[in-house]
Order: sequence, then structure tokens, then C-alpha cells
Amino acid sequence: MKIEYDNLYTHFVFTTFGRQAIIPEKNRIRIEKYINGIINNNESKLYAIYANPKHVHFLISRL
Repeated sequence: MKIEYDNLYTHFVFTTFGRQAIIPEKNRIRIEKYINGIINNNESKLYAIYANPKHVHFLISRL
């Protein structure tokens, strides 16, 4: 039986050094837009993203 994968989802978590809460709320949207631009420029699709004060989560797949 042959198994084909049409899509691969990847969950990334980027943390700050020492998991310190250094991402202020005012920069959260800017960080999310920056990561979204990188993902779009690399022929991928962003499904979810959220920047917490200590880390950033995002879920992507290759197109």
C-alpha cells in the first residue's frame, strides 16, 4: 500500500532567552506580521500565530 502525504503541518515555538517575558503587547502584532511575511515569501501558508510575552507559536504548511 502506497501512502501519499499532500500536506505537512509544522508547529513552531520560538522562546525568549531564559523564557523571560520581554515581548511587550505593543510589539506583538508587529512580530506576527513580520513572521507572516517570511512565511509568505517562502511559499508556505500560515494557519495560526500568537506572540506571548515569553514565546511565539505558529502553525504552517508548505504549499
